[in-house]
This record gives sequence, C-alpha cells and structure tokens, in this order.
Amino acid sequence: MSAKLSTDQALMKAKFHIKKDEMQEAKKLYQLVLQAFPKNLRAQQGLAILNKTRQNNIYKKPPQDVINQLVHLYNQKQFSVVVDQAEEITNQYPETFIVWNLLGACATKIGILDKAVNAYKKCILLKPNCAECYYDMGNNLYKQGKFNQATKVYKKCILIKPDFVDAYHNMGVALKDQGIFDEAIDAFNKALLLKPNYAMAYFNMGIALKKQGKFEEAITAYKEALSIKPDYADAFNNIGNILQDQGKSIEAITAYKEALSIKSDYPEAYNNMGNALKLRGKITDAIEAYKKALSLKPDYEEAWLNGAEALEQWNKIEQLELWLENAFQALKTLSSDIQILKVKLLWRNKEFKEASNLLSEIDFESITGIRKQYYLDLKAKYFEKNKDFDNAFNCFLKSNLLTKKSNNYLKANPEKYFQNLKNQLAKLKSIPSQTQVTHTTENDKFNPVFLVGFPRSGTTLLDTILRSHSKIEVVEEQPAVINAITFLKKNGYDYSANKIIPSELIAEAKKVYKVTFEKHIKRADLFSVNIDKLPLNLVKVHLIHQLYPQAKFILALRHPMDAILSCWIQNFKLNSAMANMVDLNRIVELYCVAMDIFTICRAKYSLSVHEIRYEDLLSDVSGETSTLLKFLDLSWESEMLNYRDTALKRGLINTPSYSQVVQPIYKDAKFRWLKYEKHLIKYLKQVDPWINKFGYSNTNYL
Repeated sequence: MSAKLSTDQALMKAKFHIKKDEMQEAKKLYQLVLQAFPKNLRAQQGLAILNKTRQNNIYKKPPQDVINQLVHLYNQKQFSVVVDQAEEITNQYPETFIVWNLLGACATKIGILDKAVNAYKKCILLKPNCAECYYDMGNNLYKQGKFNQATKVYKKCILIKPDFVDAYHNMGVALKDQGIFDEAIDAFNKALLLKPNYAMAYFNMGIALKKQGKFEEAITAYKEALSIKPDYADAFNNIGNILQDQGKSIEAITAYKEALSIKSDYPEAYNNMGNALKLRGKITDAIEAYKKALSLKPDYEEAWLNGAEALEQWNKIEQLELWLENAFQALKTLSSDIQILKVKLLWRNKEFKEASNLLSEIDFESITGIRKQYYLDLKAKYFEKNKDFDNAFNCFLKSNLLTKKSNNYLKANPEKYFQNLKNQLAKLKSIPSQTQVTHTTENDKFNPVFLVGFPRSGTTLLDTILRSHSKIEVVEEQPAVINAITFLKKNGYDYSANKIIPSELIAEAKKVYKVTFEKHIKRADLFSVNIDKLPLNLVKVHLIHQLYPQAKFILALRHPMDAILSCWIQNFKLNSAMANMVDLNRIVELYCVAMDIFTICRAKYSLSVHEIRYEDLLSDVSGETSTLLKFLDLSWESEMLNYRDTALKRGLINTPSYSQVVQPIYKDAKFRWLKYEKHLIKYLKQVDPWINKFGYSNTNYL
C-alpha cells in the first residue's frame, strides 16, 4: 500500500465509488488492498460483492431510450457529447457493445485516437470476431503513425473476414509507409482481386512501385486508376512527378496540366509544375506557377522555398529579396529551411555580419534534405572568411558524408562509372596506335568545338566569356555525346573498346548528336562556331574523334590540387560521374585517370587542342581569349569583356559557378588549396606529374 493511502482510507474510498456506481474504480482499490494484505477480510468481501454484481449485470443493457438518444446525437454529429455520455454509460454498463462502438467512432471523428483505440479493444473483448472493430482500431493506430501495430491488427481483421477488401487496402498503405513495398503491393493486389475497380488501390500501388524505382510499372498503375476514375487528379500529378524524375519535363508539365484541368485549386500540382518549368529553363513561367500555388495556399512553404531557390539560381537577386520578404510575412513560423535561403541572400549581398548572426541561430538538425549542405557550405564560408580553415574543412567533410547517405548517391552507382573509366584506360594503353579511319562520306558544315576539362577548372567562366561573341554558340552540359554513345551501344558498338565504327553507323550517330545539340541553340548560323561545353567529355574523346575527326578541343586547365579541392567542396547534382566527387581519394584517382585518357587520345589521334589555364584567364581576360579566338579562326570583340551582362541575361546556369560568373573577376579561388595544405599534402605525390605537365611547378604560379 502507498504510504499516502492507508488500508482504511482505500476501503472507504472504494465504498464511495460504489455509491456512485463507479465499479471499476472500486474494484481497483480492493485489488490494491489485497496486493498488500491478501487476507484482508473487508477487501475480500467487497471484491466478492462486486464480482457478483458484475455477474448479475453482465447481460444488462442501458435502457433503449438512452441508446436511442446516443445514436441521435451521433447522427447530429455531436461527437464530443457522445464521447462524454458514452463514457458515463460504460462505467455503469461496461458490457454494452454498441456504446463502446459509438464511443470509438466518435473519438475517431474528433481525433482522440488513444480513446478510440481503447474503445475498439473493449468492443473486441465483447465480440472477439468483430472484423469491423479490428479494422477501425487499425485505422486509428495508422493515424497515430503506429504502422507496424496497425498492420498486425489488419491481419487479424482479415483472418476473421478474408474478403474484407478495405482491410487489405489499408494494410497495404501501412506496409508502404513502413517501406515494406513487396508486401504492400501484394496486399493491394489482393484488394484488387476482390474489387477490380478499386482505383485507390491502384493509386497506392503506384506510390509503392515508384518508391522501388519501378517507374514504368508505377505509371501503369496510375493509368489503371485513371481508367476507373478519369477525374483522379492526384494520379495525373503523381505521373507528372515520375516523368520529372526521369528527366521528361515536357511530358511532366502535360500531366500537371491534366491534373489542374480536373482540380483547378490544386496547389501541389502548381508547385510541381513550377519545378518542371524551372528545369526547362523557363524562370518566368516557373515563378508564375509557384505564385498560383501560393494564391491557393499562402502558407505553402515548399512553394516559397522552390521559388526562392529558382530566383537565387537565376541570379535574380532583387526579385529574391522581395520574394523572401513576402515569404517571411506569409509564414506563421519560419523554418530553418527558409532561413537558410535568407542567409544565402545576405551572403551574396556581402552582408556578412547579418548572415553570420542568422546562421548561428539556425538549428542544423531541423534543416531538411539538400539544405543541410547549404548550411554547411555557408558555415564553411564563414570559417574561411575568418581564416579558420580547419573548421571549414570539417564542414565540407560533413557535407560530403551527408551526400553519401542520400538516396540520389546510393542510386548513382559511382563505383561502376569509375571502374568503366579504368577499364577504358587499360584498353587504350594495351592497344597499339593504329591508323584511324576518317569518315568523309559527307561534307560536314556542322563541326562542333568541344570545351572539356576536369570539373571546376573554369569552364563556366570561359563559356560565359565565349558566348558573348557574336559568332559563337555554346551549348552547356547537354547529353549530345551521351545520346550518340547510347545509339551506338544499341547497335552493338561499345565505344570504349576502341573499335572502328562503320561509316553508316557513324553517320546515324552524328544525326543523333546533332538533333540533341540543336535543341539547345538559339540560332542556326552556319558561320557560327558551335561549342559543346561538357567538361567530362574529356574522357570520351576517342568516340568524339570518330564522329568528328576534324574537331577542335579547348582544354580548360586549373592547378590540379585546386580543381580537386573545388570538386570536393561543391554540391553537384548527382549522377554516376558526379557521385565520385564526394571523396577526396576518389577525386584524385579520377583526375589522374581522366587526364591519362585524354593525354593518350590526344597523342594517338593528333587532336587539335588549345590549352587555357584558369589562372591565366583571371589575370588577362582579353589576352587569353584573343589567343583562343585565333585558334577558333575568329577575331576579338570588345563585347566579350561584358561577359557579366551575358551571364545575367542567359537565365539558368547549370553549374555550381552560377553565382560566381555574374561577379567581377576575383582571385580568391586561385591556389585555394594552399589554405588546406595540411589536409591535402598527402595527395601531392600522386598529382605531381600533372602539376608539372601543365606548367604549375613554376613558383611564379604560387
């Protein structure tokens, strides 16, 4: 017994509860006394009387008019009143199933989920074979986020009633939310066997299939849902999301429009369409879509965030300031995510003190997704500004460790990409130089120039300067070469095997290349120099040479250690190549392999190459570009010095340098690696041959 409650007090309190017909409370007190004093006669007698009373009342129900009144209140949707009255009735009549059932239903309606679950448990005690009670209890457990418990309860429901179609469906949803996708899909299929026109089961199956990366099967499931329910706006929206994940932004936009034609007040579809338009490079239309989403849902943070990120990436700084000001007014609470974007703006405006103060107030753990990397990047910049390079290095390290845990990284398979490059290099080294077949079956007027180099070697700056010339078109980082390779592979030719490709296939591959390239040019001027800028085409020059034997190459160079460090500290959009940029050891290996491949091909095929060093370009823009223009058979134009205006006008710049090329020339990034020398010195021996080869061993460069 508790020191605060004597035996006599407990027995007196039990009698008080009995007078109020609160039998359960009285029973608990008698049991408490007997736990401490098993031979207490008064407690034994009291408990015996209670048990006898219970036996006498086990089939006793409240008057019918009481139950009728409870049902009437339920039909009038007075759910809170029903809960209060049902609790009083169950104290007096604890064995009345209908009252417990009404209590569970009404508690569910007003969101008192624990009370609802307990009520359904009482129902099941009274009617162990009540499948509906298990079903309702499972639904409440699901709403509480107790997916595993809900699944178990649905299974019991199905054991009692094997044709309970909604139980199969809801169990599938609970399994899906636990990440148990195969079992979830099995549950949806069982629901569909019982009810073939169950659109929602197809819809949720589509979600599970997408989570498994089975995009085409997911789209099929959504289309099945639409064949049953043509006005299923959510299905169109989800199809759009899959198409966007597949890089099919045009088709995605069409799907979002279908969703909006059915449901015009659908903020999520507008937001998703904004994302697709952003990827298409249509900034005005993207912002308009985000604004429509926000007109429907003013506190829709994701739309505010997406719009802010679009404006920042497009270097629309004045618009970004106004956008964030409006966001801060519209949002009741300011998340860490939106505050990170405010810090980005402050930093770009060189308001370093305000940026640092706000950054220090942000809770890192509450930041979501890629924005954690934004935070760490800004924190590193803060440490760099204060010459605390050890802490800056640690921030970059944490950022890369986070990237390694992301789904995009896990799906990218960087090891396969790197191994393919190593195999390619081995073949190039093992096969002796041979006379290359030069295909001259047609007089090519289209003969692109390839701007290549290891990533982060100044290609974006060079691209921006070159596209300021009236005779130059630059296509930035588009898969023209990759599409040609894909075509050749489908026709049995692995470009990495150093095979001579038949001229008829070369002609077709060139058509594939040109179609992709011309999608991204603004003019079809035969006198223009067309430049394909994709740095890692560096490792595809043996295929490029077969397509265009007369092609010229611009090789962008930067001190190897600076290029390696810069790759490591950037948040690249991940693919199989860029996923190799999160580990310093791997970047060093990749640099050496890539440069080896290019160097061997350059000698073997006598490539026409112009080298341009990033450091030289920073020191003398006009001199370096004049020399490059001679290589391209063009004359210098003074407009090229206004490249910052070109950068601001061009829209989205698809590289991490988008914010840098709109700034005046600055030299802070020149030999930045020396600030981190203690962390990088172990790689010098491995990289030293390239430092010497590209002329960086001269102390004038340090």
